[in-house]
Amino acid sequence: MIGSGMRRLIALMLLAVPAWLAARDFGFDPPRSADDGAAAAVMRDLAQRLVPVYQEADTDIYLANLAAMQIVSGAFAAADDTSQNLRNRHQDAPVDTALDRAIIDIIYANARALEARERIAFAQAYARAFQDVMPQLDDAHAAAVAAKLGAPLAAYRVPVQQAFDRWRAKGSIPEADAVALVRSYLAYESHRSYAPLIPKLAAAEDGRRYLVEADVLIPSRFGAAIHASIVRPASARWPVPTLLRFTLDPAEDDAKRSAAHGYVGITAYVRGRKPDGRGAVLPFRHDGDDAKAVIDWIAQQDWSDGRVAMLGDGYSGYAAWAAASKKPAALKGIATIAPIAPGIDFPLAGQIFHNAMARWTQEHTLAKPLAAELNAAEPKADARWRALDEAWYRSGRAYEGIDRALLGKRSTLLRTWLTHPSHDRYWQKLLPTAKQFAQIDIPVFGIAGYFGAEAGALYYHQEHLRARPQADNTLLIGPYDPGSIKLGTGSGLRGMAIDPVAQVDLNALRFEWLAHLLKGAKKPALLQGRVNYEVMGANHWRQMPTLAAPDRPRLRLYLDPRERDGQQRDGQQRDGPHREGQQRLSLKPVDGEGSIELAVDLSQRKDAPPLPSRALRLGELQLLDSLRFVSDPLPQETELSGSLCGSFEITPSRQDVDLNIALYELTASGAYQLLFEPYDFRASYAGDRTRRRLLAAGERQVLTVTTERMTAAKLAAGSRIVLVVGINNRADRQVNLGSAKAVNSETLADAAAPMRVRWHAGSFVELLSGKP
Repeated sequence: MIGSGMRRLIALMLLAVPAWLAARDFGFDPPRSADDGAAAAVMRDLAQRLVPVYQEADTDIYLANLAAMQIVSGAFAAADDTSQNLRNRHQDAPVDTALDRAIIDIIYANARALEARERIAFAQAYARAFQDVMPQLDDAHAAAVAAKLGAPLAAYRVPVQQAFDRWRAKGSIPEADAVALVRSYLAYESHRSYAPLIPKLAAAEDGRRYLVEADVLIPSRFGAAIHASIVRPASARWPVPTLLRFTLDPAEDDAKRSAAHGYVGITAYVRGRKPDGRGAVLPFRHDGDDAKAVIDWIAQQDWSDGRVAMLGDGYSGYAAWAAASKKPAALKGIATIAPIAPGIDFPLAGQIFHNAMARWTQEHTLAKPLAAELNAAEPKADARWRALDEAWYRSGRAYEGIDRALLGKRSTLLRTWLTHPSHDRYWQKLLPTAKQFAQIDIPVFGIAGYFGAEAGALYYHQEHLRARPQADNTLLIGPYDPGSIKLGTGSGLRGMAIDPVAQVDLNALRFEWLAHLLKGAKKPALLQGRVNYEVMGANHWRQMPTLAAPDRPRLRLYLDPRERDGQQRDGQQRDGPHREGQQRLSLKPVDGEGSIELAVDLSQRKDAPPLPSRALRLGELQLLDSLRFVSDPLPQETELSGSLCGSFEITPSRQDVDLNIALYELTASGAYQLLFEPYDFRASYAGDRTRRRLLAAGERQVLTVTTERMTAAKLAAGSRIVLVVGINNRADRQVNLGSAKAVNSETLADAAAPMRVRWHAGSFVELLSGKP
């Protein structure tokens, strides 16, 4: 509860832009950068022009947006009065976690009003406003607000910069967008003001709420001690259940958030790592045994009721599965988000190594924290790593030296990984065996996303059910990527609109599931099926017993090499523009023996090719080294779901090749909507990732592929389905020259003639389908 109230008051700060606003435009000439000193004056002027004309029928929304405009316009006393008016309207109303942003804005408005009224320093005013509001929140809401207060500044800068860039060329901005921009700018500008003050204020607030043990040593096997941070709610009545995260990244320390929900929260670290981020680690090697030792130790403490659940994202998600495979008696469930599956999706995927593994080792396995210029949070880090990728690509040197090329020194860890290009015993030992999967009898909840947050989650879910069909394993997957899952889902993702029903606080949902598991709460309505997935564009969730959904028909699409619309197929050279051709994607088997050839000269390394756009919705496809197959317009709305499977009849010119697949909806308006994260794979492993089987150069043969991806989308009548197939030639990953040698040892001398792949008319792909 919040004493000064305001559930709908806080609806005020949620940026509900009134639907009735006419298309009235306001002159708008923003600077190039959101950080430009002129931005404050530009936004103040915009807010001042909005205030006199702004209207909204809903009083709460009106006052909410009015307060924001008053703050940005500099009318802090008026904004404080507006906020107080809203408070008075909603005394003693429960606070919803979705309204945390409003509390942040209220604190800021009060602080600015105090600063102006009493002529005191902003730091002093903000501390008073913070200390007035925060104690009124319960632990869970206070923790959620504190997390947002401490979020990276970049998370607030991006929408402001995007709006500046969008409307600058036009010279004006519609009223609804202007109101939205004022809200975004307030979030960014206020965060810049209070961010330096939050650590001290939050620490004082935490000291009142929690009992913290910062660095506890927990014994493990072989004399190793595991470092851990423990946070207990001061108001709890002991004993209580424990939530454990086992990780190598101090940034994942969410023990306080667990404590805020009434549990003992523990963040334990991989052998060798300390809570301050220091200490070298050997990833994946001992996590199952060490996490089991931590769980056994927890069960013996007087504050523990003997029940432990693990949560984890990425690497810590892997650790949760590793612990479950050891069957510690006190472990009662695991809840993961996009867990890593070593050898499946990291450091290689589709049996192709990705350069990102070098950056990962730098950021997560070193004995001490990285220098600022190398850290992932440093804005220039992406450009630096991209430059290193391109330098390696242009050099044409063997991939086995990628450690020296990217890290400037030899890395035993990377070299060890590179000696295992097959999914051999090395990788298999890091994952649960079939027998271990069969013995995991605790409830499991996994969250995944269609865009780069799915492969590991799908692997664990499918392998668990394959070995133990009756397993209590719940999967939720939707239009998310790793960033949106971690930072929170919104109305858009990388240029794509997100359906309202998919705008779910996934971390909050995980705590709801944990409350069901450990506190007897009702199971979340969103998780009534074993598999729960959101159908993009349909704005609804489906609950299914399995991913395969055998009751739904399959849509098979045949690759028809015949050119359509008189266009030529994609050119192979990179130096200069060319028309992007397209071939047919047919609902019926293709008559005849037609084929089309794609040729890529892998020896040309003068310029590194541009990385594919990360946007999920595009005005056009910029294809390189690829072919595009396009269906006829769909006669009716069609729902696609599941994993894309393919049977490709090809004639390769060499004994191996790395291929990629992407699938789009081409809307009637001409926009391309990506349906799942593009999939790359090595042809010699298409049938079996554990053993390399070279292709027969110059001979027609069949590759059977199931992408480690999933999608679900409603395609509108009149839309077309677009399949893109190509040859991998990216600077940020291993390039296969097809010599039949170990790919790690190939150099440009092995490139020989251009790589050619001929695609025959018998090829097809298929997904689950049906009417929406």
